[in-house]
Amino acid sequence: MAKKTVLVLMAAFAISVPAFAADTGGYLVGMVGQTKFKDAIDTTGLTNASVKDTGTGIKLGGGYAFNRNLAVEGAYVDLGKTTLSGTFGANNVSQTFKASGLVVVAAGMLPLSNQFTLLGRLGVIDATVKADASVGNVSASDKSTKVKTTFGIGVAYSFTPQFAIRGDFDRYSKLGDSNTTGESDVDMISIGVVYKFQ
Repeated sequence: MAKKTVLVLMAAFAISVPAFAADTGGYLVGMVGQTKFKDAIDTTGLTNASVKDTGTGIKLGGGYAFNRNLAVEGAYVDLGKTTLSGTFGANNVSQTFKASGLVVVAAGMLPLSNQFTLLGRLGVIDATVKADASVGNVSASDKSTKVKTTFGIGVAYSFTPQFAIRGDFDRYSKLGDSNTTGESDVDMISIGVVYKFQ
């Protein structure tokens, strides 16, 4: 319960695109948070299966606000990984699913005051997914790079003209390839800092 409360507060207290509601210009952003993989791991037929479907994610990038309501943003995101361990008959089984990529989004901003700004994002991620699996002494891996969709929301608090706190929720949809690596939605809740160029 405490974990959920912290995540809700982060999402409600953060910032998306510059919390520079009245200004235009470029900015940098750095975020860190928690990711959750939705469908990456299949435990069918396994015993003693243990899945860790959360990881640590980062987002590093920047953007440009054309006016107080519209911006474009680009970033590199590392969404971490999900892991599986278990047994199949007498053999130990392990599996990992990692995702990262370059993101470009359009951001719509809604200033609530001089300090607070709400934001909605819609765009694409050029996502690279790597899946590794082993059963006993046999191992295999697959890799996929495909353009997929992403969307998100955020809220920002600007505490100086140049610096703001930012919190985002993002969903990266169906990362991977259904025929090779498998596909998974990945959610990320993050908090970080925005620096606006003057």
